[in-house]
Amino acid sequence: MHQTRWASVDELNIIIDYWIYMANEMSEIDNIPKPDRQKIENTRNLFIRETKKGNLNFRVAVDQKDQIIACTGGLIRQEYAFPLAEEQTTFGWIIAVYTLKPYRNNGLAHRLVEEVCTWLKENGAHRARLWSSSKGIQIYESLGFHSMIDLAKTLH
Repeated sequence: MHQTRWASVDELNIIIDYWIYMANEMSEIDNIPKPDRQKIENTRNLFIRETKKGNLNFRVAVDQKDQIIACTGGLIRQEYAFPLAEEQTTFGWIIAVYTLKPYRNNGLAHRLVEEVCTWLKENGAHRARLWSSSKGIQIYESLGFHSMIDLAKTLH
């Protein structure tokens, strides 16, 4: 069984690479735009900034050589729980869930998401959210996530 641990700030570049792999795979699965250089740089800056503030933490699975083979992030945000809510509440976001292909179907994502959800709860979140590819929905439903109504329109 692979070990899990918290990632260090020095490992954020590896996690950014995994985020890019994840975003590109989501693009292939669900035909969403691939991240451009600006999006990648913005994401890198967000990961660094929010990690240093203590609002973002990444859990990783490692192989026998302590090389990262999977990751999952937890991001603490203050958001309105529903339209017209008077006050913001603490929400957790599950982000950058990625497992290298040779290590998939071994429960690593499941384990990392559960560990990150525990961290989010310990840090005041009462609910966790995430965006998933159509391929990943069943995995997240097995972890207790459920679909929310979310409609979008591109404004030209």
